[in-house]
Amino acid sequence: MDVYAHIRTLAEREELGHAFLITGPDPAEREKLGLFCARALLCEGEGSRPCGRCAACRKTEKGIHPDLLRRERLPDPNNPGKKYRDFRVDQVRELSGEAYILPNEGKRKVFLLPEADTMTPQAQNALLKILEEPPSYAAFLLLGRNPGAFLPTIRSRCVSLRAGGSASEGGDPEAAKLAEAWIGRNGPALAALTFRAEKLEKGKFDQLLEGLYAAAGLRAKAGGPDRDRALELTELTEKLRSMRKFNVSQGLCMGLLLSTVEN
Repeated sequence: MDVYAHIRTLAEREELGHAFLITGPDPAEREKLGLFCARALLCEGEGSRPCGRCAACRKTEKGIHPDLLRRERLPDPNNPGKKYRDFRVDQVRELSGEAYILPNEGKRKVFLLPEADTMTPQAQNALLKILEEPPSYAAFLLLGRNPGAFLPTIRSRCVSLRAGGSASEGGDPEAAKLAEAWIGRNGPALAALTFRAEKLEKGKFDQLLEGLYAAAGLRAKAGGPDRDRALELTELTEKLRSMRKFNVSQGLCMGLLLSTVEN
């Protein structure tokens, strides 16, 4: 399913939730998808949302809706013209306080964080507190290049969306095939897929692991008889990603994935 159609479906079902993690390599695509989510959350029209016609949609599109609050890294006073390298913990604490102030116009109050992947672990832990028990009207859109930059506790409380990709496949068809083969205990198919994965360039291989994590998470959130199996794959992929930080080879990572297919 196209990611924009996926958001519309969630809006129609009143299942938009309060936190979205929007990742992908292109900042323009992330921004586009983030603003689409904001419009869907703030839309006051009838039928399909965002309708694009109501006052809330028009204000959001122009960037003047009072309940859409954009928060980015602050300027560094020691380096004029530059920003702090990280999204700082004091900003997150201030944001959390703002979240408890009622919306100005609409039913929702939306925080858009375009550089959320620069948050320090301390800042993410501060954000986690508001994500765990947010006000009913508050929503948070966390944008970043790599989902691996976010703590697992943050990711688990967000709807993950891949900018420029498919909602049903985590943005990576090959990753979706890997997830399907592992969850379905299809050893021969998984062997062929892992063999191809071992030959990828380093960057593309790590992107594949990110896609596999996203695909497994989507399968788990979909529920059904494969939910527990999908959760196991999510945990396993998290382990593989950690191994890569210590320069464990692609072959060993794929070997572990293949060896656990029958578990």
